[in-house]
Amino acid sequence: MRVVAQGDHVVSYVRVWKEGREVHSREGGRENARRRRKTMNIEFIEALEEMAKEKGIPREDLYAAIRKGLAAAFAEEHGLDDEDIDVEIDQHSGDITIRGQRIDLAKFGRIATKKAEETIRQEIVQRRREIVHGLFASRVGEVISGSIHRFEGKSVWVNLGEAEAILPEAERIPGERYHAGERLRAYLVSVEETQGDPRILLSRTRKEFVAALMRLEVPEMEEGILVIRAIAREPGRRSKVAVESLDRNVDPVGTCVGAGGARVRMVTRELSGEKIDLVRWSDDLVQLLKNGLEPARVLSVELNEETRKAKVVVPDDELSLAIGKGGQNVRLTAKLVGYDIDVTSPSESAAAAAAAAV
Repeated sequence: MRVVAQGDHVVSYVRVWKEGREVHSREGGRENARRRRKTMNIEFIEALEEMAKEKGIPREDLYAAIRKGLAAAFAEEHGLDDEDIDVEIDQHSGDITIRGQRIDLAKFGRIATKKAEETIRQEIVQRRREIVHGLFASRVGEVISGSIHRFEGKSVWVNLGEAEAILPEAERIPGERYHAGERLRAYLVSVEETQGDPRILLSRTRKEFVAALMRLEVPEMEEGILVIRAIAREPGRRSKVAVESLDRNVDPVGTCVGAGGARVRMVTRELSGEKIDLVRWSDDLVQLLKNGLEPARVLSVELNEETRKAKVVVPDDELSLAIGKGGQNVRLTAKLVGYDIDVTSPSESAAAAAAAAV
């Protein structure tokens, strides 16, 4: 018979055990008993192997769990300490030997059977959790995809296949709406061990998500030709991404934009329309600031390194362009360079000087 695993529970491989006990109570004869023992043991092991395969448990870990469970059952049956009980399993014949005795599983009492079931289940569940933790811990920092599974308040639970991950409200892009069954991509932030299943945290708001998406769309980043040096982001609205080329023959901004804007457009689409401003990186802070305020032209820059403040002068007719809608352009540039920026124009500066002279 074939017994499979479903969901997060160890399904009734124990049914094999119980059926064997029922048959054992009806049939007699030494040869029949030997055949029953061998058949039942093999079916029991095959059922567990099928379950382990479904859950991705290595064979050696499965047999370690079976040995521990059978030791617990034998100890329960005979009032012994299971740590001192040696269990041997012949994976080909199905013979089980405990303390030199060949064991017929059907002869275990109900309490011992239950003890074995619980021990094997706990061991397999724990090993499964360890495998899941290792699988996703190695992918922290990557873009990961899954299907939206359920909701808890404003948090979204995403089915990743081998596990569930949570996208909390704080990690959701403002204004995005999600529906059960939809595919979703997000940035894998962390994998934490808990008393239960690992807690897998996703984000769509972090600037690292933008960087990871850019790397997927721009092969030159994976090749090490282009490097993202800094990102300033207001999720769902706009990001400024400072990129540098390590090859003087490769234009960093044009390469990231792609032919007809195809590359950056894919990132914008994934971010629900969030605009991406690509900024040419410079080690010169003044030049980087100027690049960040484009398309506005910068006439002059005064830096105060102690207060980390910058006074920037732009043409009168480009003041609103430099500031941006709602101050967004200057605000993101300030985050990008790490300085507070005060943007003014020649006429504003002259008016302020005149007022101060009065």
